[in-house]
Amino acid sequence: MRSPLHSQRGFILPLTMILSLLLLAFVFHALLLLYSDRQFFRQVHAQFQLQQLRECVLNDLEQNIREKTLPSQGTFVYHKGTVTFSATESGGLLKVKFTLSDNQSKETDQMTYSMESGEPINWLERIDP
Repeated sequence: MRSPLHSQRGFILPLTMILSLLLLAFVFHALLLLYSDRQFFRQVHAQFQLQQLRECVLNDLEQNIREKTLPSQGTFVYHKGTVTFSATESGGLLKVKFTLSDNQSKETDQMTYSMESGEPINWLERIDP
């Protein structure tokens, strides 16, 4: 009488190989998802840092404009990064071009400020190529 292990006729090895391949495919897929999520988190964190930096510099710029103490060029240093700016005034409009930079990224924005109304009238983000 033959034992039950000998009557499988090559069924166990292919089944094991297929299940191993499926398991490896799932592990590989999970690793790709992890890598993608990590990359997304880094990009979102960098954008958040730049947004926080932008809000800080806008408060300082508006305060200096109101007090009429804004120089034509300058730098603001914060714990999250550095902002360098240049301001030009023409015809009652003040154009301020500033570059936000932190450890990971750099971005240039431009704001046009009306001296009559005391409000920003135009805003451009990421104007550098």
